[in-house]
Amino acid sequence: MEYKYVIIGKFTNRQIDILTFMLLYYQLPMDSLDLKYAKSVLLRVADKGAVKKSDLFDVVKSHQVLDNLLGALMKDEYLKIEENERGPRRYSISLTTKGLAVAKQLKKTEDISVGREIFEFLSDDMKLLISLLRGNETRFKSLAGRFNNAYSSISWLKQMKLIDVRIDNNKYPSEEIVSLTDKGRKVAQKLKEIEEILEGEEK
Repeated sequence: MEYKYVIIGKFTNRQIDILTFMLLYYQLPMDSLDLKYAKSVLLRVADKGAVKKSDLFDVVKSHQVLDNLLGALMKDEYLKIEENERGPRRYSISLTTKGLAVAKQLKKTEDISVGREIFEFLSDDMKLLISLLRGNETRFKSLAGRFNNAYSSISWLKQMKLIDVRIDNNKYPSEEIVSLTDKGRKVAQKLKEIEEILEGEEK
C-alpha cells in the first residue's frame, strides 16, 4: 500500500530539507516528484540533456539533500546515472523515458504559466501605450483617471524606453507630461494593428 504525505503550514527551507531527509531516511512511501527541488532538477536535466552532479548545485545547495533527491528520482525511474566509458571515472545524469515525459509536461505547464503572467502584466501597459497614439503629449493625471495601474505602467514603459516623461512647470502645481518615443510609437502602432485584428475576429 502506498501513502502520500502532505506537509501543511509554513516551514523554513532548513526545516523542509530536514523533513525531506527524514522521509527518505526512514523510507516512508511518497512520490519523489513531491519532494522539494524535484521538478526543478528534472527541468534542468531536460534542458541540458545530461549533467554532472556539480551542475545541479545551483538548484540544490545541500549536497546531502541533492544525493537523497537523486536517489529518490532514480528509484522512481525518472533519472538514470551512467558511468563514462573513457577517461577518469565520471557519472552523467540523464532522464529516463518516463522522466522525459514528465519534464515535457512540466515545461508546458511552466510556459503556459509564464505566458499568462506576461499577458496579465502587459495588458494595461499595452492599452496605455496605444492610447498615447492619439496625441503628441498626454497629462499623467488623465492617464491615471483611465488606467488603474497607470503609475506602474508608466514606470515600466519608461524603463523600456517606450515613453518619455517631462515636468511642466508652467502650471501650479507642476504636471507630468507623457509622450511616446520613436521606438514607443512603432511598438504602439503594431499593438494597435493587433488590437484591430482581434476586435475584427470577435465581430
